[in-house]
Amino acid sequence: MVDLAEAPPVIPAVRPGDPELTPARLKVAAVCMIGVALATTVLPFCAVGAALGPMMLELGWGANQLSLSYALMLWAAAISVWPVGILIDRYGARPVVALGAVAIALVSLMLPLVRHFWQFCALFSLLGVCGAVGLGYSKIVATLFARRRGLALGVFAAEGSALSMILPLASDRLVHESGWRGAFAILGLLVLAIAPLLYFGLATRSGGVEPPRATDPDAEGVYASQAVKTRAFWLIVLASLISGVVGNIVLTGIGAVLLHRGLGDAASGLRGAPIGLLATLVGPICAGLVLDRTRSPAVAVAAYLLSALTCLVWAVVSPGFGGKPLLMGGFVLGAFAYSAQSPMVGYLFSRYFGLKSFATACSLQAFIQAIVMGTTGAVIAQSMGALGQEPLVFALGTAAPLAAALLYLLLPAYRYGTARPPGLASQSPRSFRTWWSRAPS
Repeated sequence: MVDLAEAPPVIPAVRPGDPELTPARLKVAAVCMIGVALATTVLPFCAVGAALGPMMLELGWGANQLSLSYALMLWAAAISVWPVGILIDRYGARPVVALGAVAIALVSLMLPLVRHFWQFCALFSLLGVCGAVGLGYSKIVATLFARRRGLALGVFAAEGSALSMILPLASDRLVHESGWRGAFAILGLLVLAIAPLLYFGLATRSGGVEPPRATDPDAEGVYASQAVKTRAFWLIVLASLISGVVGNIVLTGIGAVLLHRGLGDAASGLRGAPIGLLATLVGPICAGLVLDRTRSPAVAVAAYLLSALTCLVWAVVSPGFGGKPLLMGGFVLGAFAYSAQSPMVGYLFSRYFGLKSFATACSLQAFIQAIVMGTTGAVIAQSMGALGQEPLVFALGTAAPLAAALLYLLLPAYRYGTARPPGLASQSPRSFRTWWSRAPS
């Protein structure tokens, strides 16, 4: 029995005529999609959001208590993500995601029994801890697909966007039909039933995965302790910090800016427009396709430049200039640009450092970003109020993605999975031709 979730971190190049999209790989990918949709914390968190109103009425909680519970959950998630990433790399993704599903199911089944606020805080914090098991699915997908890794990660990122649109509506309906206690009980039983599917569905007898060549010292990649000593690791982390922290603040504040300009009603109507939702799904898939065809993060630079252009569009739009059509263009462009950034960090880590410590590297980046966002977000938000919100929103929204793009310009060419064809070996890793030349197929 070969566990594809614990397959060799880098799948060797397939022989001519031997497609990478084998039935075994596609089966494992389908099981991963089911796990992401139904056996992660996305579904319970949506249910918590839908059930907060009835819970507050029944149990007599206030807004301050709920703010405390969310803060505890975020800190629990930040503290646990790094250890969980280490467990995934050390013991394999398959047992971790299966045990994580069981833990999520048990927490969901205990939520209907809540009578006191401290019980809810404890269970909600445990959900935050369990959320880190989603890294296991990313490692499985990255392991399964070498040549099409960008596309695979982009598809899974698009699935996450689709779930964020669908699951809140489904959770609202479930809470309305079954009550908040019944909703958590149903979700817990559903996740518990899926856990065996994850454990047995992520293993196969053959699957076409050959062992790595003994003569290939880079087949498995480097350890996380080696990755953190490189300039590339910290450039990627710093770029994701700048774009993630500032982007979150800008997207939060842009609503107030548009409302002040008299575009609040138009913005509210356009946020749920089908073309904007489609751009959110298309963005990561397009980014993944381009990532598979380049040897350096040029597509990441393009995504950040589009984000800066989005903020410039929002800076000039008004009822008298552009009006609703230009505002719609800004929303579509922003949805595409920000969603296109979602598969970047995981893909870059896999290409620069391999997959030996893929989950550990990703979890370390997530840990750093969570700590920075938790400590600096409030400071920046207060500064925005003191300096005047609108100018600072546009200044941050334009400068931050440009700074992130500049950091990506400093990165060298990839180390894993993109051997250069003859004629490129003597070129600089930052040369234009190396960046945009087609990757070997």
